Amino acid sequence: MDEPQNPIVAMAQKLRARRDLGAAIDSATAGTASPRGDDAASRFAALAEVLAIGVKRLNSILGKRTGVTFVRLDDPPRLRLRFRERRIALDLDAARQLVLVSGEGLEGEYQFLDADLPALMNLSKFSTDAGYRDALTGSELLKTIAADAQLPRPAHLDEPGPMRF
Repeated sequence: MDEPQNPIVAMAQKLRARRDLGAAIDSATAGTASPRGDDAASRFAALAEVLAIGVKRLNSILGKRTGVTFVRLDDPPRLRLRFRERRIALDLDAARQLVLVSGEGLEGEYQFLDADLPALMNLSKFSTDAGYRDALTGSELLKTIAADAQLPRPAHLDEPGPMRF
């Protein structure tokens, strides 16, 4: 019989799972190479590599069928992230050296920061807005798209436990 779970315990498990998923994303995207060039196209390609690595790690945890879909289009350079009903689109505007981001409340024009990892800064926000100067990295994009992901229940929790009769 499946007993109803205490709502506080359920929320704690959900928060712990989200933290664990965030740590897995961070560990997958932390050791990537820095962008190879100073132009937006090479930095956009480096961001695509970071996202590809992070999506592979995320899908190894969530499962391929229920995981995040990553699509890279080359001409013109575009990236798409999908997870259930959630969508994030990144389009490179090479002429203006900007990235146009849409979806999940991230709408705006972004410029690449001069950082070790490919990171974007929203130019559409005013300096008085919350989140101004916050870097949008591949890790942050993946955390945003997979915010409501549920980790599969570990198999050992379905067993009767150490006391078997």
